[in-house]
Amino acid sequence: MIHINLLPVREARRQAGLRAQGVLLGGAIAAAVAVCAVLHLSIASSIGDEKGKIQTAKVELAKLEEARKQVERFRREKEEIEQKLGVIHRLEQARNGPVLIMDEIATRIPERLWLVELDMRGGALKMKGTSMDNETVAAFMTSLEASPMIGGVELKQTSLVEGNGLKLIDFEIQSREIRAPREK
Repeated sequence: MIHINLLPVREARRQAGLRAQGVLLGGAIAAAVAVCAVLHLSIASSIGDEKGKIQTAKVELAKLEEARKQVERFRREKEEIEQKLGVIHRLEQARNGPVLIMDEIATRIPERLWLVELDMRGGALKMKGTSMDNETVAAFMTSLEASPMIGGVELKQTSLVEGNGLKLIDFEIQSREIRAPREK
């Protein structure tokens, strides 16, 4: 004989299994949503922190950029001042240089020698004068060559001239090098 069970046991088990699976699926979804929410909050917090760091860095960069501009301005001002000081120094040398060189020549002129013309141009010195004899001219040239300010002394020409019953030597000396006077 065939027995038919009219009680819906299988159907109840199947529905209980479906409910259990639904609860598990709902729990898994809830857990996934919770994990996603935690990850979202964590990443959002990290992004917020990084944006704050970026903003702080931008503020600091703006301050540093301003400081850099000031440093550049100070450098330009320093260069301008150094250029002006250089010009002043060159003007001072140009003002005192000829005087010191003339003083150097005056202290080295021997007796019985007279300078008639002195021309200083472009680092060269040209002197014309009169002397009693050739030895005095040679002594003057040797003295000039020994000078720390004058170098490259050359005799360009000499000539014998007569005047007032005296025989004199006219000469022309050239120096190719005028050195900067020593700083005191």
